[in-house]
Amino acid sequence: MSLTLFSSHILSKAVVTEEAVEADIHFVSSVTHFNQTLEKTPAAVTIIDRRTIEASAAVDVLNIFRLVPGFRAYFVNANAPSVSYHAFGDAGSRRLEVKIDGRSVYESIYSSVEWTTLGVELDDIEYIEVVRGANAPADGSNAFLASINIVTRSPLTESGWDVRAQIGTDNIRNRAISYSGKLGELNHRTTIRHRSNDGFSDFAGNYNGQFRQVELEDSAETITFNFKGLWTPSAKDTIEVQFGFNDSEVGVGERDYVLRQIDYQYQHLNWSRINDSGSVYEFISYHNKFDVTDHQDSLTFYQALNFFPDGPVKNALSQLPDKFIIEPEIEIVSERWDSEFRATFDHGENTRAVYGAAIRRDKVQSFELFNTEEKIAQNSYRGYANVEWNISDKLVANGGLLAEESGNQERISSFRLAGNYQISDSQTLRLAFNRGRRAPTMLESRQSSYRQYDENLVLDAVTIADPDIRAETLLSSELGYSGAFLDDRLNLDVRMFSERMTDVINERRVAYPDFNGQLNIRDNTDTVNTRGIEWQAQYRPNAQLLIHGNYSFVDLTHTALYRTTPVVEIRDLSDINPSHLAAVLVNYVTESDLSLSAMVNYQSRIQHASGIDDEGFTRLDLKVAKKLRFNNSNAEVSFTVQNLGSDYREFYFFNQFSTRYILGLRVGFP
Repeated sequence: MSLTLFSSHILSKAVVTEEAVEADIHFVSSVTHFNQTLEKTPAAVTIIDRRTIEASAAVDVLNIFRLVPGFRAYFVNANAPSVSYHAFGDAGSRRLEVKIDGRSVYESIYSSVEWTTLGVELDDIEYIEVVRGANAPADGSNAFLASINIVTRSPLTESGWDVRAQIGTDNIRNRAISYSGKLGELNHRTTIRHRSNDGFSDFAGNYNGQFRQVELEDSAETITFNFKGLWTPSAKDTIEVQFGFNDSEVGVGERDYVLRQIDYQYQHLNWSRINDSGSVYEFISYHNKFDVTDHQDSLTFYQALNFFPDGPVKNALSQLPDKFIIEPEIEIVSERWDSEFRATFDHGENTRAVYGAAIRRDKVQSFELFNTEEKIAQNSYRGYANVEWNISDKLVANGGLLAEESGNQERISSFRLAGNYQISDSQTLRLAFNRGRRAPTMLESRQSSYRQYDENLVLDAVTIADPDIRAETLLSSELGYSGAFLDDRLNLDVRMFSERMTDVINERRVAYPDFNGQLNIRDNTDTVNTRGIEWQAQYRPNAQLLIHGNYSFVDLTHTALYRTTPVVEIRDLSDINPSHLAAVLVNYVTESDLSLSAMVNYQSRIQHASGIDDEGFTRLDLKVAKKLRFNNSNAEVSFTVQNLGSDYREFYFFNQFSTRYILGLRVGFP
C-alpha cells in the first residue's frame, strides 16, 4: 500500500521536494525507527493512509483495523473495544504495543490497551502503521505479536476551524471542534470532543434453552481535549509538544455491570535534529496518568455471612462488627514516565543503523488488585539497535536486538534477523526470524486480590501471582512477498508464518480453604502454536476508485494448564479464535465529489471462553458522503449503515450488534 506524504513525522525527518509531496511513496518507520521502503522492511506492514480512512465505512478507530489481515476487532462491551492478532481474543490487547505518535498507550495496571482513553478519532489520523509480527527491537517486549503506531494529522497540513457532529442509532451523539493555527512560532492543532451513546440494546431472547431478558448497562459519555504543537526553531531542529485529557464514564460487565469513571491525562515531548551528515538524533519523553473509579454493588460482612451454612463457625463470625467486604467504590491509579534517546547513522556507503536507550518508571496503586494501600513502583530499562545492510542492489539484510530489564524480574533479550531479495524492480521476497521475550506486567507479576474481613480472616482468595512467574517466549519465522503491478496501481502483500509461544501467562486454579474452595494463580500456564497465511491487496487505478481486500487463515493450537489441584486439568482453547478472517472495501468517488463505500467483513466460527459457540458472521457496512464547497469553506455530509442485515454476537453472549444508522456532518472554515 502507498502512503501520501502529508505528515509532520516525515516532514521533520527529511528534506522534501514538491514532487515528493505530490507522489505516492512507500516509507515506513515503525519497524526499525528509520525510514525504509516497504521493499526493505524486515517485517510485514500494513499502512492505512488518509485516502483509505476516508474511503472506509468505519465510524471509529476500532473498525479501521478490520482492514488489516489477521486482526480481529470486537467489542468486549459496547464502549470497551479490543483488538487481537492471530491469538488471545481476550478482553485486553495484552500482547500488542499501541502508540500514538510514538507514545505508548499500553496500561500496566490492566495489562491492556484502554481504547476508550485514546482521545483520537478517524478525522484526527493521518495514517496508521501496523507491523504484523513481533517488533520488540523497535517497540519493546510488549510488541510481542504486533505493533500499531497511529500518526495524527500535522498542524502544518490545515488551518482554520473544523466542526464535526454525528447522530445515530442507540442514541449516538458525537461532536467535536478543532482549530489549526499559530501561536507565535508554534503551529498547533487543538481539539475538544464529546461522545455519548446508550451501548448495545437490551437482550431479550434464547440463552441456553431459556428465554432471558437482560438489561445492558453499557452506555458511555466521554469528553476529550487534545493539543498538538509543532515548532521548528532552526533548519535542523523540530520540537513537537502534545498534551491532553480524557474524562469518561463507561458501563462494563457481562451480566452485573460496573460504572467505570476514567480520568486520563498525558504529556508528550519529541525533539529531533537532522545533522548535515544525515544523522538524526531524537529525544522522546512522555507521561501518562490513568485514574479509575469503579462504582459497584457493595457487600457487607453480614451480607456475606448469609451464604455460609449454619453452624458454630457462622455463629462465631457473627459476633464480629459489620464492615464492607466489597466497597461501593474502588479506586485504581496507574502512572507512567518514559524517556528515550535514539540516534540514526550511516555506517559506510551501504549500511545504516539506529541505536536507542530508554528508562521507564511505572507506578500503580490499588488495594483491590495488590492488597495494599501503598503505591507500587517499578523502574525498567531497555536498549536496542537495528541495522540495515544493503549487500547488493537486490539483497538487503536487517538485524535488530533488544535488551530489557524490569525491576527484580529476569533480564530479557529479543532479536530479529531478516533478508529481503528483490526479484524485480517491483517484487520482493522476505525471510525473517524472530525470538521475542515478553516480561510480565506489574499486574501479572504482583497481583494479590482477596475478599477479606482483615489480614487474618480471608473469605475468598481471588487471584495471586506466582512468585516465580517468567517472561513469555516467542519463536517465529515468516516468508513474505510484496509486489506492485500496473504502474503501482495494484499492490499485493502475502505473509506465510509459523509462531510458537511458550510460558504464556494465564491463570491456573488450585484448591484453597476459602468460601468457594479455590484460588486462581497467575502463572506460565499456556502453550500456543500458530501457522497460516495472510494477504492484502489494494487497487487504485485512478483518483476515483479504491478496492482493498485482505484474508487470513490461522491454524491455532492452544493448550492451557487450567487446574493443578486437586487434579490436573489441561484444556484445549484452540477454537477461541477464528480460523478465517476476511474484508473487502470498495469506494468510488464521482466527479461531483459523491463518495460511495461498501465494506464487508467475514469472521468464521469461534468458541467463546464462556463455552458458548458462535457461528461467525458476515457484516456489510455502507457509507455515502457528499463534499460541498462554498466561498472559503467546505463541508461534508455522510450517512453510514453499519451491519446491514441480521444481528451478530460480540464478545459476551448478550452483546448483539444490530443494524445502526449514523448521520454525520463536517464543516471547515477559516
